[in-house]
Amino acid sequence: MIKNLSFKICIPLLGILGGISVNAQCNAVSSFSENFDAYSCCNIGVVPTCWDSVLLNGASQIISSTQPASGTSQIYQNGYGAGKISIVVMPPITNINAGTHQLKVKMKANSAGYLEFGYIKDNLPDTFVVLQPININNTSYNDAAAQRTFTVPTTVPDGMRLAIRNPGTSFAGHYWDDAVWEPIQNLGTHESDILSEIKVYPNPFSDIINISDVKDVKTVTISDAVGRVMKTIAQPETTLQVNDLQKGVYFVTLHFKNGTEKLFKVIKN
Repeated sequence: MIKNLSFKICIPLLGILGGISVNAQCNAVSSFSENFDAYSCCNIGVVPTCWDSVLLNGASQIISSTQPASGTSQIYQNGYGAGKISIVVMPPITNINAGTHQLKVKMKANSAGYLEFGYIKDNLPDTFVVLQPININNTSYNDAAAQRTFTVPTTVPDGMRLAIRNPGTSFAGHYWDDAVWEPIQNLGTHESDILSEIKVYPNPFSDIINISDVKDVKTVTISDAVGRVMKTIAQPETTLQVNDLQKGVYFVTLHFKNGTEKLFKVIKN
C-alpha cells in the first residue's frame, strides 16, 4: 500500500510569501469524520492527512488543545488584517455536488468571529468560492449555536474541495471540531432526487427570484454576504418579490419540511 504523503511548499502571492500544506496521493472518499485528536498542539499549518492548509501574510492555523468540543484537539484559525487569510481544506470527496450529504461541525470563537464555508480548486487561494458566511457569537461549544450544518449546492463543479476560510476580518480566534461529512438524515431516494432538482433562478436576478418547486419548502431565508438575514419568507410561493434588496451577493436558503436545507448563492444586478 502506498501511504498518503504530505509536504509543504511556499509560493509567492502578490509579492508576499504564503505557505500551502499539500497532501498527495489521497483517494477521494464519500464520507469522513474527523475530531483532530491524532494531532497535537501547536505547530503552524498542521492538519490531518489528506487535508490541506493555506496560510497567507502571517495568518495562523494550528491544532489547539484549548477546551475542544471532544477529545483533546481541534482546529484553530486566527489572523486579522489585509491579506491575513487562512484556509483549511478538507479531503477530496466523491459526492461534493450530489445533494445527498451535509457537513456538520462544531464552532466557537473567543469573541465575535467570522469565517466562510465554501470550496476551493487545487488549494489555490484565489479560487476559493464562498457558499455561506459564518458568524460566530458563541464562546463555548456548550452553546446550542455551536453546532453548524452546511449543505452544498449541486452546482458546485466536480473536483472541488470543501474548505473553511478565515478572511482576516475579525480579531477573534476561531475554533472548530468534530467535522463530519455525512448523508442528510431522513432523506430517502425520492426526496434526494427532488432536492437535487430544485433550482433558484434567474441568477443574476433583478426584482424577482423564482423557485422551481416549493411544495416541500417550509421557509426561505435570504442573507447578505456577511450573514445578516435580510428576509424570512414563510410558506413561499414559486415567485419571490425582492425588488427592495440592494445590488450585491446574497445567499438564499430553502428550509424543507423534513428538516433539511439547500443553499444557493445569487447576485442582484
